[in-house]
Amino acid sequence: MGSVATWADVRVCIVDDSRHFQNLFRTLLRGMGFRRVDVFGDAVEARTFVSETPVDVAFVDVMMPRLNGIDWVRSVRRTTLLANPTMPIALVSGHVDRRVLEAAIAAGVDDVLVKPLAPSTLHRHVARLLRHPLPYVRGTDGYFGPDMQSVLPRLRRDAAFATPLRAAQPGDLGERAARRSLPGLHVELRRRTDYDAEQTFLD
Repeated sequence: MGSVATWADVRVCIVDDSRHFQNLFRTLLRGMGFRRVDVFGDAVEARTFVSETPVDVAFVDVMMPRLNGIDWVRSVRRTTLLANPTMPIALVSGHVDRRVLEAAIAAGVDDVLVKPLAPSTLHRHVARLLRHPLPYVRGTDGYFGPDMQSVLPRLRRDAAFATPLRAAQPGDLGERAARRSLPGLHVELRRRTDYDAEQTFLD
């Protein structure tokens, strides 16, 4: 994958109740060459959609009415009705702390993106999700999703993971903070609060 023609064949699902975020995210993806972008403001409707339609990658907001993002991921990872059982899921939120990350891992996310988000960051995460998917395993409770244990040895070699993640604090996210994460998740926090003319922020 990588060419515009290839990206154009990828089906992306965005689940977020913010119309502003929906429009911005769709604009960014279309700018990268994606043409099959399905947007849902209702998480329950989105769950029905991915059960009936093969989706290549999904981006899900954390805070939504009726069904929050983490519960959405948990239910999708534990159903036998998913049209594409190996669909990568990225959780998207402007408020990510250790509690959210731990819940996201337990639910079965493949990735976490932190708002505000630059187009280059989104492209990097999309490419990783599609080109280098995590190995999936089946659990005793019906879970079928990323096997986080399989990536622990690689992540433990990265000294950046030695420092526990704390809640994002405006103005103090440096190079090391930008790489902190929990095992199995690629989380990128913005380095500074400076607004760059080339960045598009997703609220």
